[in-house]
Amino acid sequence: MSNQTVISPNVNTTVINSELGQATAINPALTSDSSKKLASGTILGGKYQISEPLSISTGEADLYVCKYNEREYVAKVYRRQRAVKPEVISVLKSINSPYVASLFDTGEHNGLPFEVLPYYKNGSLQGRKFSLDELKKTIIPCVNEALHVLHKNDIIHKDLKPSNIMLLDDNKSVAIIDFGISSVVEQGNTVLVTKTGMTPEYSAPETFRSLFLEESDYYSFGITLYELYCGYTPYKNMSAEEIAQFTAVQRIPFPKDMPKELQDLISAVTYFDITNRHKKENPNRRWTYTEVLNWCRGKKQVIPGEGVGMVAEKAIPTYTFLGQGYKDIPSLVTALASNWNDGKKQLYRGLMSAFFKNFNPEIAGYCMDAEDEASRTAGKDDIIFWNLLYKIYPELNGFYWMGQIYESLPALGRDMLEKLWKNDKSNYTYWDSILGNKLLTNYLAMVKSKNAGLSVAVSTLETAHSLSNRSTRDTLMNYYTMAYLLSGQKLFSIGDKQLKNVSELTAHMRALLDSSYEEFEDFCHSLIDYDDTLDVQLEAWLIALGKRKELDAWRHSLNA
Repeated sequence: MSNQTVISPNVNTTVINSELGQATAINPALTSDSSKKLASGTILGGKYQISEPLSISTGEADLYVCKYNEREYVAKVYRRQRAVKPEVISVLKSINSPYVASLFDTGEHNGLPFEVLPYYKNGSLQGRKFSLDELKKTIIPCVNEALHVLHKNDIIHKDLKPSNIMLLDDNKSVAIIDFGISSVVEQGNTVLVTKTGMTPEYSAPETFRSLFLEESDYYSFGITLYELYCGYTPYKNMSAEEIAQFTAVQRIPFPKDMPKELQDLISAVTYFDITNRHKKENPNRRWTYTEVLNWCRGKKQVIPGEGVGMVAEKAIPTYTFLGQGYKDIPSLVTALASNWNDGKKQLYRGLMSAFFKNFNPEIAGYCMDAEDEASRTAGKDDIIFWNLLYKIYPELNGFYWMGQIYESLPALGRDMLEKLWKNDKSNYTYWDSILGNKLLTNYLAMVKSKNAGLSVAVSTLETAHSLSNRSTRDTLMNYYTMAYLLSGQKLFSIGDKQLKNVSELTAHMRALLDSSYEEFEDFCHSLIDYDDTLDVQLEAWLIALGKRKELDAWRHSLNA
């Protein structure tokens, strides 16, 4: 992976370490003419002598290595007046923290403002991956303290991401840089109304509504941690509009190999609901400094959205299951769903109804009804158990089925796409059971989904699946349709390419044709065979892009 970071236009970003090639480029079309670069030996502010320009500039400034008293710095020389808010400069000069890039000096040269910043020789975190231990020991505590200092001084960063976090000389600790779009909270007001320069992949749901809060920085922190562990963000290849829609109502889907401990932290700092942000006693709010500090220290805390605000009222006498005691309904339901077959035994052997009879007759009644229905209906024990879990815990928003747990339907859809792209057939039976039992329709009804369009679409898909002749192509078509529908992703994956739209597909085909006609011909036949049958993924992808009418017209032309 290249160490050059390309970020959204209009963001002022510090460029560090020309020797390693780690630099941040913002919109090359905006870079200045090299003839206007300051010459080596130029003195800034009467004391900083320029050694050399850094090879890549930001969108609004040129950067230089400079020296003063035998120490190296980076000089950021802007191309326009008032490029950074004066109030931000004033506050940054007063901050003294190893985890926040110091603003050593400011001034003007030839009528243009400049800043003198640290020279971080080890570069940024962009393109790097870290273990949980590395994140927990240094990176998370450093960034948490940096955000704490900024927020105490009424600065909201607004663009936290790996390229804006620099490694210090010890190659372990880190510092936050780049305050080009940062804002100072005025008179205690934490709601800001500007989106200039924000990077959608790292942006909190409220920022798409022009609200920037301290919690918004922590959301960006969570997405950053996800990328530093996985090597990619959870919203890769999604448009700003798709990200805004997804983050407003859904929790982040996690890869199965991510440690649960890290999943908990990222879930907590990216919790989408901020309505309880001022109620410190309510755990149903996004984590910020104190909670992250407690997490680093190993202190047990309630994760927002996991029985949050309901733990007390959902408390139960200890229910022992597989050698572990559960004292609230949310954790018990999750355990039963995770250990599906053992969970069914608890129900159908009467253990659950006997337990709840003593203190909750309503849930006990649900359990006895389920036992009775299973005794009268052969082969329905899984669906009966599934329905019971959502009755016992109506606030359950995840998709739990046959021992597999997904935070949301988009998470299920993304997992399907990944497996389909890898030709992994291990979940075919599982997906068939979801479609065959019409679980998607029932799930959307149980969680009271307001997405009427999705409800209609999944119902149509379930009907098509029940009526299909179950040929390999029909089955794959249903799987891909389901994956695109649930995930919200619109990517066509072929070879090492992931294409987002028809234009990218066309450009790829043109490049192949320019390179080799044989390769171009082979590629075309991978998309459509000699019987004019489209590749299954291609057809499902085009339908997901809204090209169904065009497909129907093409097929009609073949038969004309």
